[in-house]
Amino acid sequence: MKRTKTSATRRRHSATLTVIATTLLTLTLLAAAPIKAEQASVYHTVVFWLKPDTTDTKIAEIIRSAKAMQDLPMVENVLIGTPIMSDREVVDDSFSVAFTMIFKDEAALQAYALDPHHKKISSEVTMPHVARGVIYDYKAD
Repeated sequence: MKRTKTSATRRRHSATLTVIATTLLTLTLLAAAPIKAEQASVYHTVVFWLKPDTTDTKIAEIIRSAKAMQDLPMVENVLIGTPIMSDREVVDDSFSVAFTMIFKDEAALQAYALDPHHKKISSEVTMPHVARGVIYDYKAD
């Protein structure tokens, strides 16, 4: 009989600890999540095919410059990277670099398009090395 009570008590304690751990994990994740990104609803995805003679140093500069755009007040976040090679026919891995910028709303995206720093980096650092570019602007539902 004593064993049954101990077993039942252990199960209750285990269930209580599981609830507490889950609650703490959830609160930690919510506290760690950037508030700015939760409010964002507009995405600006850019895909570049760079000219064949673009050096690794220049590619690194383009990536650094694009990532630094997250310091502009209207930009919530910037995600940037290079393609993952794939054997799947549906995957286009032919590009050189791609990034997605996240904005709170369409007005912020329009402000970014007109921003002098953005225009300068685009015209002086990036575009001289771009053979082809595609941009997708969309909003979250």
